[in-house]
Amino acid sequence: MLLTWMYFTVMLFSCVNIIMQMYFTVMYSDLKDDFINPIDLCKKVNRFVLPDMLLHALGSFILLFSGAWFSFLLNTPLLAWNVSLILGGMHLHDSTTIFKDLSAHQKRSFFRLFCYTVDFFMYLFLFVQCLVNE
Repeated sequence: MLLTWMYFTVMLFSCVNIIMQMYFTVMYSDLKDDFINPIDLCKKVNRFVLPDMLLHALGSFILLFSGAWFSFLLNTPLLAWNVSLILGGMHLHDSTTIFKDLSAHQKRSFFRLFCYTVDFFMYLFLFVQCLVNE
């Protein structure tokens, strides 16, 4: 029963991360099309960068401590990348260099969106499998 709730929780975390990455993608597109200025974009997006990374880390540690080793190992590369971005101080957006880095931020957002979507469907499958086994 605990494993079922664990997969349900990390599935919800993954869903929230997907919504945040879609928000980032829309904001980058708005900047590219000149619907928003760089300062407003950085204020709006920077407010969600750390919660996005922390939510992924929390989900990963839930997987680790519950014994779902395979799921945790699949999350390890993105977790390590998040930690390296935070330690390098490259996780927040700078309004003075956002136009130069916009392509990189968009690629990063699409990659994260892909990872969170794969995670979501994997957790959904494992959640349903746990329900069937019970």
